[in-house]
Amino acid sequence: MHPAVTAPAAILRLNTELLLNCLEDVDDGTANRAPAEGTNSIAFLTSHLIDSRHFLAAELGARLDNPLAALLAGAKGVADVASLPPLDELRTHWNRVAAHLAVVVERLDTPALSAPGRRFPGSDGTALGMLSFLAQHESYHLGQVALLRRQLGFPAMHYRLAPREPGRQGA
Repeated sequence: MHPAVTAPAAILRLNTELLLNCLEDVDDGTANRAPAEGTNSIAFLTSHLIDSRHFLAAELGARLDNPLAALLAGAKGVADVASLPPLDELRTHWNRVAAHLAVVVERLDTPALSAPGRRFPGSDGTALGMLSFLAQHESYHLGQVALLRRQLGFPAMHYRLAPREPGRQGA
């Protein structure tokens, strides 16, 4: 792995598991409920995170078919979406794009990282800057999911990580 992506890759790996931890014991009805008017739901934020990872993979030149693209096209919030898939389906999509993106990020080299990327706030216009911003963006929304979990009456998200197979890295 290129040294420049060590930190963003670690954040993405951690976020992969933290989102799953946030979804623990949450049922579909609760995941689709917003605790206050104008608030997104856990299901919507999870869908947005899945969509964002597909966007990042595509921007890094490794597009993966996004099963939520049509559903979320143009959506700014939960009010813009008719219905969302069940959490089991969202978990499957999350795990799939997480595994794909882990490999993509691990294979990035200096030319790929210095190539032009979408310019986001605080980024330098390179692929590395875009990757760094989107890792932060993901962490921001993950915090929202964790807060919604508490507001909906669940225990706080935990930082316990799933055991890894020896020698296995990535999501």
